[in-house]
Amino acid sequence: MPADIINRKDNQRLFAQYWQEFVAHNKLGPEYLLTNIDYLLAYSDKLVTDRSFILAKNNQPVAVVFLPIEKDEQYKSMTIAQSFVPAPVFLAQKDLEANIMHSIDQIASTENVAKIMLRIDPLEHQQYPYNFLINYDYLDASLLGYLLDCQQPEMRRNHRRAVKKIQDDPDFSIFIMDQKNSDYQIHETYRAFHHKCAGKITRPKATFDWQFKMLEQGNAVLVGLKYKDQFIAFTYFTYQADKAVSFSAADDPAFDHLPLYHIINAQALAYLKNHGVKEMDMGQPLTISDQFFYHPDAKQKNISLFKTGFGGRFVQNFYGVKYFSQQLFEA
Repeated sequence: MPADIINRKDNQRLFAQYWQEFVAHNKLGPEYLLTNIDYLLAYSDKLVTDRSFILAKNNQPVAVVFLPIEKDEQYKSMTIAQSFVPAPVFLAQKDLEANIMHSIDQIASTENVAKIMLRIDPLEHQQYPYNFLINYDYLDASLLGYLLDCQQPEMRRNHRRAVKKIQDDPDFSIFIMDQKNSDYQIHETYRAFHHKCAGKITRPKATFDWQFKMLEQGNAVLVGLKYKDQFIAFTYFTYQADKAVSFSAADDPAFDHLPLYHIINAQALAYLKNHGVKEMDMGQPLTISDQFFYHPDAKQKNISLFKTGFGGRFVQNFYGVKYFSQQLFEA
């Protein structure tokens, strides 16, 4: 049976309806929330066009494909912020995978794209237990990831000590903000900390507004730590169905000497467990050595060590890169 193609640029309303239906029905993780897709688009400062599409059969979506196209000084690429794009998700139907990958190549040819960079969501490991991208001429660029068991959370002894240190001090308190008590001004404090922590503005305000929309829609929680009733640190978590992502953290550098994030993560795990979340992706890759497309600095290596202090398991984060330009490949 032939499939209908719904391009986002041609039919925004139907595209949004089908996309949201597919994500909800198939219990995809927060990576594929349409608000997160729009967050990613807002993040890009090199976006040329969005060629995202949905395949539907009998008025039912069978695949969702996010295809942003960017352009640097010389080349076009299917990337977001010049990095990896969430890979297509599709039902297990005959020839559907091959047809989707062929359609992506056709669009790449039409748009004169020199490179495609895709990543498979590790929270979809049951459907995608291996890197299917390499069957379609993608080079394997996989990295290590880390998934936490939110239903049976555990911590290293040193992590437990760090949590107790903050818990035992009455000057500290935890604040949890979600859909029920959303406050834009508190969210703006988190944004200000993000810039203060980085020492610069790293991304547009629109990306933070998309995060707040996720929170208002019940797909995010912001966990803050206060000292003497003043916020000193935040971590932002997104979730959908029984899956979550540790999304973003920021703090006041004046308190860097304290174990701020141990108790924040512990409280977040308790919250997510109570909301039916089973697994959480800890976010940035945990690979601690240089790879082709990932070069961790000392801070990223320390964050990797911190994240593995919570009970979980290492997984492969499947990444793939496909070149259509010999010159770019050799650059």
